[in-house]
Amino acid sequence: MEKHDLAHLETKIKELRANLTSLADGRGFEEFITIIHKPGFTSVAEHSLLRGVVDSMLEQAKTLLGLKQVLLTGAAKVELNPQPLPPKVGQAGVAASD
Repeated sequence: MEKHDLAHLETKIKELRANLTSLADGRGFEEFITIIHKPGFTSVAEHSLLRGVVDSMLEQAKTLLGLKQVLLTGAAKVELNPQPLPPKVGQAGVAASD
């Protein structure tokens, strides 16, 4: 992998980490929980919509946790495969056979 490819991948990993960290910030959810307990908060239809969004977000979060585990486990198991050496060149400039 080229250095610029590694740098780009590293940037994307850091961006992913920042976004996941932001998602884990509980402040917005704490406010949301307070709001849903207010009398007359929502209609049956709105409740159904909100429940669907929350259920979907929960399943996506579980999927992301699984993908993170697969990514980290797989990366830990990757062995460094050294690149093959170029063929040895003989005196006449032709690759020498072993």
